[in-house]
Amino acid sequence: MTQTATNIQDYAVTLTREFNAPPQRVFQAWTDPQILVKWFGPKGVSTESAQIDLQVGGAYQFDLRLPDGQIAHHRGEYREIDPPRKLVFTGILDGQGCAGSTGVYAETLVTIEFQDLEGSTRLILTHEFFPNEASKESHSMGWGGSLDRLAEMLV
Repeated sequence: MTQTATNIQDYAVTLTREFNAPPQRVFQAWTDPQILVKWFGPKGVSTESAQIDLQVGGAYQFDLRLPDGQIAHHRGEYREIDPPRKLVFTGILDGQGCAGSTGVYAETLVTIEFQDLEGSTRLILTHEFFPNEASKESHSMGWGGSLDRLAEMLV
């Protein structure tokens, strides 16, 4: 089933975290594939590979190994890049096995703001246009777990 932005309700997730690292380092953790593979995904999920074409219109793909051994492909396109303040990209849901997304094709939008707190960083992540409440909740847990792992890696 394909969902377009016009028929998707406003299911959105917003998470805010503070990291004991400067914005440049936190931004780099999102944009350098060699760093991203060390932390992306919640506990129990490993990022097997990351390809990043960091330019507006450039594509990314992260291949994640799920606890059951299956590979999930996270992909999309960069819409806005303002180092080290902001990163905006699409997220394509395409039959992923996470709750609420099975059998669904939808384009979501992720906006990450990196606020300088004089040596540390406040990160505000907003993920919009989920196809349903179950997908929103599943991604909220996934992002929370990923941000926990990012915090551990930045120590």
